[in-house]
Amino acid sequence: MNIRPAISAPLPWLLVLAGRLYGKKRPGLRNRRSFLRLPRSLSFTRDGKWFLGVLFFIGVSAINTGNNLLYLVVATLLSLIIVSGVISESTLKGIRASRTFPREIYRGKPAIVRFTVTNEKRVLPSFSFKVGSRCCEGLSADPVYLLRAGPNESSVRTSMHTFSRRGRFTIDGVRVSTRFPFGLFIKGKYERDRLEVTVLPSIIVKKKTTVILRGGAAGDFNDSVKGDGTEIFGLRDITEGDDARLIHWKSAAKASRLLVKEFEQEKIRKVFVVFKNFSPEDPEVFEEAVDEAAAAANLFMEKGYSVGLKTLSTEVRPGRGHAHLMRILEDLAVLAPAEKKGTPRVRVES
Repeated sequence: MNIRPAISAPLPWLLVLAGRLYGKKRPGLRNRRSFLRLPRSLSFTRDGKWFLGVLFFIGVSAINTGNNLLYLVVATLLSLIIVSGVISESTLKGIRASRTFPREIYRGKPAIVRFTVTNEKRVLPSFSFKVGSRCCEGLSADPVYLLRAGPNESSVRTSMHTFSRRGRFTIDGVRVSTRFPFGLFIKGKYERDRLEVTVLPSIIVKKKTTVILRGGAAGDFNDSVKGDGTEIFGLRDITEGDDARLIHWKSAAKASRLLVKEFEQEKIRKVFVVFKNFSPEDPEVFEEAVDEAAAAANLFMEKGYSVGLKTLSTEVRPGRGHAHLMRILEDLAVLAPAEKKGTPRVRVES
């Protein structure tokens, strides 16, 4: 029996299919695919590759032998692929997803991102699918898994997103994917939800920081003056209009006259975080210096200091409050090394 004519007809198409599955990707092909992106993405799982390998082997055997039973098996296996495509498409259709990032995101610290997933289909539910951010360089994101989303049903899931570097990130969209029903293929789609987030430097204190006074010493640099603080500044005779609650009864009993308490003014402590943002040979050294400056600003802000920032190119006047701290951290988040070469240094000055 001459089997060459029987093999030559379908074999080129089977070889093309096998080449797409197991062949290496050519450089530049990704850009062409991104330009001509299909509404659905499709990739084969490990089980799917084995399935197609078996299908290929049985198909060649059916052609060579002409056995009707083998043709029936091939037709059954091909029908499973069609059924898988129809059911997975039904799962993805009508699924809408959006994200909500926290207001403050720090480098190296997992951020809790909320996904709102809605099934807009009126009748059919969706089963066993994942929703996650489309990862970019410097982002590690865990997808969320939903076993079932009923018709016209919305649910909220949380995911951990970790950024390995600071700065501004543009995250293109949300990817919805499923292996349902047989686990042979991973079919996915992208929901356009373009977001821009600013990742702040880490504020974990790694080095002990002290205040350096302009004279070169470290310590308290404010004299006590009378004001509206909480510490007692002294005592004086009562006058008309003084609050009776300010009377110091123990001293009044000893002096045989009414004395009231005076309080000292709250100490206004101001510091500058001075960051010499020279450009080092190792970029990681610069990133560690940025984290050190951010940690110092956060530390002294928590201690009640009025904190400012000085770099080689910018200056932020001292201020208090969470909003002022966010301004300093955002400036540090986008700060680039200066053109001058050297070792970056951080110190805190009064």
